[in-house]
Amino acid sequence: MFDGSPSRREFLKAAVAAGGAAALSACLDRAPDDPVPAGTDAFEALPSRQHAWNEFCREDDHGNVEIPRHQVLLYLDLDGEGPPDEAARETAERAFRVLDRAYERSHEGVIWSVAYSPRYFDRFDDPLPESVDLPEPRALSPFETPEFDRQDALVHLASDRADAVLEAEQALLGEVEEANGVAVDADLSGVFSVASRRTGFVGAGLPAEHQSDLNGIPDGNPVPEESPLFMGFKAGFATNQATEEYVTIDEGPFSGATTKHVANIRQRLSDW
Repeated sequence: MFDGSPSRREFLKAAVAAGGAAALSACLDRAPDDPVPAGTDAFEALPSRQHAWNEFCREDDHGNVEIPRHQVLLYLDLDGEGPPDEAARETAERAFRVLDRAYERSHEGVIWSVAYSPRYFDRFDDPLPESVDLPEPRALSPFETPEFDRQDALVHLASDRADAVLEAEQALLGEVEEANGVAVDADLSGVFSVASRRTGFVGAGLPAEHQSDLNGIPDGNPVPEESPLFMGFKAGFATNQATEEYVTIDEGPFSGATTKHVANIRQRLSDW
């Protein structure tokens, strides 16, 4: 069984944040006895909508979807000038198929998605149809000074298992020969370069454990033990989020897909 003690959770969170072969090795040494569930070769049975995670995620007692605890975001730049050639596209597809074969899409396996930016589509000579509005990022108010992410692609990996999410990352980067017993016969290392790597965690108990270690948390450890977020409450309730069906694009070149927004926001919790 998985040991969910605070010391173990803290170690695994730190390992995911550090990343790399050493962190993966440390996680494997502390991995639970339960095997990581394998994926499938029946790719046609997998959903075509990469953003449709709900069917793979757990729900709480009230029907609210809970995403996996460990998150890895890889911001990627496409190597070279211009659009990817056919060989690069085939290599990328094979690399992601390794994940599908190696890991069940579940909290115990790895759930993943890949998104492409306006900068990526600007590489192509043919413009997008006029019906597609894909603007560059911009500040939403005059007092903001955001640093925009303009990398070509964003890979999102998520799992309750730190060893699984780190191994999946290493497989994509060509740093391991096998992923959960599946041969890594293709990777992204010759197609993309990692411009930025970011990690995160979510889950009851994790913010409370780390509130005394971080700047910006008011004195007195005010984050409740049961809170999954530093703000002291839970977000993402079933009835205050748009459904996956609602946000899915239903026609045009991106039919079956959606848009994705990722931001790193600094909040002054004492002001709240």
